[in-house]
Amino acid sequence: MHHGIIPFMKINSLQIRNSLLIALVFSLILAMPVFAGGEAEQTGLTSFKTMDIYGNEATQQIFATNAITLVNVWGTFCPPCLEEMPALGELAREYASKGVGIVGIVADVVPNPSGIGMINLDTAIQIAAQTKAEYPHLIISEDLQKTRLGNVQAVPETFFVDSKGKVIGQTVVGARSKAAWKILIEKHLSAVQK
Repeated sequence: MHHGIIPFMKINSLQIRNSLLIALVFSLILAMPVFAGGEAEQTGLTSFKTMDIYGNEATQQIFATNAITLVNVWGTFCPPCLEEMPALGELAREYASKGVGIVGIVADVVPNPSGIGMINLDTAIQIAAQTKAEYPHLIISEDLQKTRLGNVQAVPETFFVDSKGKVIGQTVVGARSKAAWKILIEKHLSAVQK
């Protein structure tokens, strides 16, 4: 399933080099041990404060209105991430009234070393719009780094949380089709509704 997202984003070689550098830095950060919190805090996203890509504050309350939320960790540099986003956008719209939410967490939107703005923020906003992935996309904060995200090894990586942000079920590494996500959503939804 190729949606041609990369070609019409007009990414130049400097942006690619910068994205690869950011991906390397992010990989190194994720490989570091989490110093505060320990294992108990890494079982979910139960306590955090961050911003979404549009500048809105977000906390664990983002999960409270849904029985389950699919949390998809993605990067602007990751073709498989971008290829599955249109399907995730469709699923977000289809399941909105069924107690299922979808939240993206953008791995490579990071503070600019100059102190002004965020690197890759405009690209993330553009990707979300182009793919119609019209669900919240969070930026990794220090708080989020101390949660389940401290265990992320690759993107895309997806897991499900309950209404309190506690992880349920198995983590999925790699992209999936809409049909495959539907099966997993139904499985997790029925598990929490028992």
